[in-house]
Amino acid sequence: MKRTLMVIDPSMHHPEIASYNNMVHSSPVPTTYHLPVLSEQNSMKDELDNTCGVVLMGSAASVYDDYGWIKRISEILIQAAEKQIPILGICFGHQLIAHVFDGKVDFLWNKVKKKGLRQVNLSKNALWGESQSGELIYSHQEGVTVCPPNFNITASSEMVVIDGIAHQSKPIWGFQPHIEATTSFAKRNGVNPDDFGNAFQFGSKIMKTFLSQFKSD
Repeated sequence: MKRTLMVIDPSMHHPEIASYNNMVHSSPVPTTYHLPVLSEQNSMKDELDNTCGVVLMGSAASVYDDYGWIKRISEILIQAAEKQIPILGICFGHQLIAHVFDGKVDFLWNKVKKKGLRQVNLSKNALWGESQSGELIYSHQEGVTVCPPNFNITASSEMVVIDGIAHQSKPIWGFQPHIEATTSFAKRNGVNPDDFGNAFQFGSKIMKTFLSQFKSD
């Protein structure tokens, strides 16, 4: 049986189908899609033994909300980390990684949600190589305010000090901006598609570096 990439979409309202489909096109291995809020929670646990990587996408929820599905996803993250399965968290996924591994998440702008494009600076990292910068789309009100132990800050911007994190010894990365975003996501978040091209290219470049570590059988 082929090993698969587990994509978890914890959307509460609008499943990110376009972003998922874009990952499918870039992934060298088969993918599985999980909607723990709107559909089935047990599918993640059922699939984990056959999983070579995990991508956890964004959500309107807070990591502090008392939802059973957040507990289920947290359990998956812990088990995947124990198995040395690579994990990539985006926006809510980034925040949940920090929360699970004893960092701190809090409101950044007095509980006001902000969205748009911002310039993000990536430091040198084993995943993507040398330091680099580029525009990325964002849409959030909370963020990681204390980096968890055994993680390094790998991305920052003028708006957010901790825009990205990476574990020091395990294959775990988190990004606050939406590196998986497609044009449909940009439109729903008030970003003109004509202004989104560079952010799409930069985000896709980072995503592809994560996906490139998986090998098809």
